[in-house]
Amino acid sequence: MTSSPRPENPEHVWALMQTFVEANAPRTKLRQQLGMTLGTGRGKVKTLIQLAERPLSLGEIADALQFDRPYATVIVNQLEAHGMVERTLDPLDRRRKLVSLTRAGAGVVATARRVINTPPAALGLLSPDELAQLAAIFTRLTSEHVPGA
Repeated sequence: MTSSPRPENPEHVWALMQTFVEANAPRTKLRQQLGMTLGTGRGKVKTLIQLAERPLSLGEIADALQFDRPYATVIVNQLEAHGMVERTLDPLDRRRKLVSLTRAGAGVVATARRVINTPPAALGLLSPDELAQLAAIFTRLTSEHVPGA
């Protein structure tokens, strides 16, 4: 006789959370909205979103996104080829170049943020009380002061 995992089992809850997050990951919607121009990786979208804050050097992009520098160069080269970013001389240090968004890149960022920030439809099925409970649970789990952590 095989017993089903108990809901209070942390492994079972973790598996349910992973299944929910994976089923609702925005990557498919991002591909649909942004087209195949950006490919299948998340590096390009992450880079564009990072550049929305301010122009950055290749080293700053690599550091901010925890990429190695050659990968950051590949990403920026691809984005530049698609007209989403441009490189200019840093006015404070003419030995380095800054990468900044173009108008097309800013449009991609706006679309990506809209897709990423749209909650899964399934959350709309929860009552306000259930949403408050879920928010309280995730707040507790993500706080720095989790007892026993």
